[in-house]
Parts: sequence; C-alpha cells; structure tokens
Amino acid sequence: MSEEKIVRLEILVASPPTKKCKAMIAMFEKFMDEFPGQLKLDIYYAGEPMLTQPTEGFRKETGKVRKIPSAYVNGKNVASQEVPDEETVRKEIINCLKIN
Repeated sequence: MSEEKIVRLEILVASPPTKKCKAMIAMFEKFMDEFPGQLKLDIYYAGEPMLTQPTEGFRKETGKVRKIPSAYVNGKNVASQEVPDEETVRKEIINCLKIN
C-alpha cells in the first residue's frame, strides 16, 4: 500500500505513562491490529525528543498547552486529557481510510 494511503495516528503520553496513557496506547495498538498495513502509530512521550516529524495538526498546537494524554488521527485532535471513546476514534480512522 502506498504511503499516501496510510492513516497517521499520534498519541502524546506522560513519561512514564499513567494509567490513562497506558489505556490509550493499548487502544491505538488494537487499531494497528484491526487495520493491518493501513495505519502508522507514533507515540510521543512528554519531555522527550520526538523521533518522527509530527503532522501539521499536531504541530499547530505547539503554542498551546497540550493535555496529556492526547490523540490525533491524520492530524485531527480526537482526544485531550481523557481516553477517547474507542468507537468514535474507529469511525474517524475509517473516514480517513475512505478519503485516502
């Protein structure tokens, strides 16, 4: 599958991860299993250097105080300070896959 068809998932978690952060990581790893080869997951740990270039949507919030944990689907914020509803995130992923 070409790179443009990949939906980018990003999560910002505490370092070390809190209970909420661990729940979000587990949820997003489940999406990776559910949509094999269609998603890319980047996990950013607060206070640590980012190993990959974040999406524009993620970067646009750099001037703001980001809530932890936070989650983004193709640069769109889908969760801030709480673990998101799994079905809501799944629907956003499916919508992005349809657009691509």
